[in-house]
Order: sequence, then C-alpha cells, then structure tokens
Amino acid sequence: GVTSVLHEKRGGYANNRASLDGLAKQARESGAQILEGVSVSGFAFNSDGSVAKVKTDRGEVSCGRVLVAAGPWTRDLWAMLEMPDAIPVARGGAEVVEPMWRYFSLQEGVLGVPPDFLMREDGAMPPVIHVDSDAPLRSEKDGRILRDSPWGIYYKPDFHFNGVQGGASPCEVLRPAAEVAVDPYGPDSPEFVVGEDFAEMWVSALAHCQSRFAGRLPEYRREPSGGVGCFTADNFPVFDFVRPNAYVVADSNHGYKMLGVGALAAAELRGQKSELLEPFRLSRFAAGELHPVSNSPFPWS
Repeated sequence: GVTSVLHEKRGGYANNRASLDGLAKQARESGAQILEGVSVSGFAFNSDGSVAKVKTDRGEVSCGRVLVAAGPWTRDLWAMLEMPDAIPVARGGAEVVEPMWRYFSLQEGVLGVPPDFLMREDGAMPPVIHVDSDAPLRSEKDGRILRDSPWGIYYKPDFHFNGVQGGASPCEVLRPAAEVAVDPYGPDSPEFVVGEDFAEMWVSALAHCQSRFAGRLPEYRREPSGGVGCFTADNFPVFDFVRPNAYVVADSNHGYKMLGVGALAAAELRGQKSELLEPFRLSRFAAGELHPVSNSPFPWS
C-alpha cells in the first residue's frame, strides 16, 4: 500500500480544501492510506543516503519512496532532506553560488459577482484567462494611470470562493528565504496579504480586458487574501530525485496541485524517466542550462 503523509501547517491549504478532498478521495479509492493533520519533523536516512523513515509528530513512518510536493513549505522539507540552501549556478561562463530558494508575495483576491458571470454560453467552465499587457492601465476609480509598464493578471470563475478569483504578478520578498515566515499562511498572515492598491489594480485590469467588469470595483471582496510562493533560483520548477528514493516537485507554490505533470512524476517514481521533465532537473543550475529570463511580468512565464 501507499501511505501519504500530508505535512499540515495551520491554514496551509484551507483555501484549497475542496481540491485536496477530491484528490484524497481518489487516492483512497486506489488503495492509498491518507494521514492528515500530521507535521513532518525530519527524515531518517540509510547508509546509502536514501530515506528510511519519515519522522512525524505521530511517530515514524517507514517508506520505500518519498515525494515532496509542499508548495511554499518546500524550503523546510528541503532542509529536512539535508539539501543545501545555496547551490552553484553557471551564468555567463562563470560559476556563482546563489540561494536555492526565494519567496514571492502572491497577489490574489476575489470579486464578489456570481461565478457564472464568466461561464461559457454553453454552461461549461471557461479556461483560466491569463493576460500580459504593455498598454497603459487606468484606474476604475478615478481614471489615473496605474501602470505605464507591462502588467499581468489572471482570473477564473470559482464556485469554492463564490465569485471570480484571480491575481496579478507577484512581488519578490527582498530578504533571504530563511527569514521568510511562511506560517501563518495565506489569509492568516499578518504580512503577506494584499491591500487596497491590489484591489484597484486588479479590478481595473479586469475592466480593461472585459467591459462587463466596468464599475465593479465596489464588489471586490475586501477580506484577507494572498500568500507566499517558494521559487527556485531561475523561477522555474524542479522535478527530480534529490536522494536515491526522494523525489521533489518544486514548482513555485502549487505543490500537490500540479496535476499537469502528476502522471509524469508518478511514472518517474516507478522508474520510468520522462524526457519532458529533463529540462527541470536540479543539475541544470550547475550545468548552466537555465531557463530564460521571462519577458512577462510573471516570473514563471
């Protein structure tokens, strides 16, 4: 059987409870045992460097494979795996040592309109709309220019949030990753929540993209929202074994929600290497095979 230990932090996935419940149900139906509400405190290693046991607040769990897909807590699990917090990176013919992780403050919120406000005419769910623009962005409030440089937003109907949910490009947290307090996470954070400036920018951008959002700024749901994302040295994901039996999915914050590569990662855990994931190995940093710097306002584009 498969035992999944969900490393729980207060508020860590409260906003994604429905998604998590759905995944847990599928896992149980496949014969997996799910242990929720468990805090991981470390790992015990075999002589060959592989992980022998996961240490938790409910005791130790023996394991054949370990998969770390912890979103903003990747930094912490990485340290428990005794991986370095700084790595050699080849840039421009020179090797430099750079932090493995850095954090971005996520800019997200909800517009309190009915979710079907954005549904397709045939009643089906639309895709997530992601827009990058270099057009001047004017305020819905008073018409002044809010952005005269490239900006970006994304949005979608969300029945869990009961509105239109989305965000804008994140803001880098300008201090070492080790000094960033991930907990309390999301709306419970006293630091990483968006303010009125985000509401004005995001709703103005919605109106810029689709006229149906004009005049909707008063309907922005003014409640704590936001969070932090854990990013790699080049802002792109890592999918790789970092110990003989420990595989890390480090994808700039989505963690267990990376369903697009879930099958590929699962196959690699079973010994079937994926060519599609080769550009995302940890070795790319030392080899200088980095992903290009984004021209988008979003660092992960």
